[in-house]
Amino acid sequence: PLTLQETFPEAARLALVAAVRTDMGETVTDRMTSFLRAQTGARSLTPRDGADPDAILSRMEAAVRAHDLASALTMAAELPAPAAEALASWLATAQTRLDAETALATLATASE
Repeated sequence: PLTLQETFPEAARLALVAAVRTDMGETVTDRMTSFLRAQTGARSLTPRDGADPDAILSRMEAAVRAHDLASALTMAAELPAPAAEALASWLATAQTRLDAETALATLATASE
């Protein structure tokens, strides 16, 4: 089975496309740029500042690569609804994984 790290890039691409299609921009240039982004699935691959979906997803991916699911899930709350909905399956799997890791840590601590 694929890992959360392996599946995040595709999930993020789909989330970004959903967000871009919802908000194409106001100017012709914005609309053309949004159209091209939606068609190509282009997104930031390095973490960057900002509140737009691409920036949030770039920081989430960095957290996932660093095995920090808690931070990635916290950042997901900042995504607009269409992006979050597109990412819902990945987010549910990540939450399940985080819950399992937390339970194992609790058991390990309790058995000491």
